[in-house]
Amino acid sequence: MNQKSLSAQNKTHKQILSFLKNQKISKVYTEFSSSLNTRGNLAVAVSGGPDSLALAYLAKCYSIKNKITVKFFLVDHKLRPESTKEAASVKKILKKIGITCEVLSWKGKKPSRNIQSLAREARYSLLAKECKKNNIKHLLLGHHSNDLFENFLIRVVRGSGLNGLVSFNKSVKYKDEDLNILRPLLNLEKNDLINILSLIHI
Repeated sequence: MNQKSLSAQNKTHKQILSFLKNQKISKVYTEFSSSLNTRGNLAVAVSGGPDSLALAYLAKCYSIKNKITVKFFLVDHKLRPESTKEAASVKKILKKIGITCEVLSWKGKKPSRNIQSLAREARYSLLAKECKKNNIKHLLLGHHSNDLFENFLIRVVRGSGLNGLVSFNKSVKYKDEDLNILRPLLNLEKNDLINILSLIHI
């Protein structure tokens, strides 16, 4: 990297970290950081919702502070005509805070039944493949405490046993692969994450 590019990067990093001076953001970042507590390279699954956008920002701060690499991925399932345009819009939003996001497309014929489950399986498969390619062993998801309660209630209604109820842990292995799925926002509420976006002007 030449001197000019390095200077521009340092300026961007300084701007990104400057938001941590805000007490509310600092409190959320501290919770996020202590929950994560890893020095390995990371990948972040971005959906475009406030939870994943806030996660992207927090992960970017974490990468700068700990001098690690973080890759950001968004899966375009191509199940709706406007999905590709929406993915491009999310990329543009993240660019404002110095984040480069790569879009992964679910190619091939789409199912007509059990769409949600198969789309989720395809999403994890695409993300796991990219993590393996980049030698990344930790994938971050933006699930927060509201998701945890919702998932708990759904599983209770369905009559899931204890194994089903603990599937939303902070850290789980993805199948038999050398990949950990981490949920560092589980102690945070959705409003905390929405507030972050407002404070960093997203």
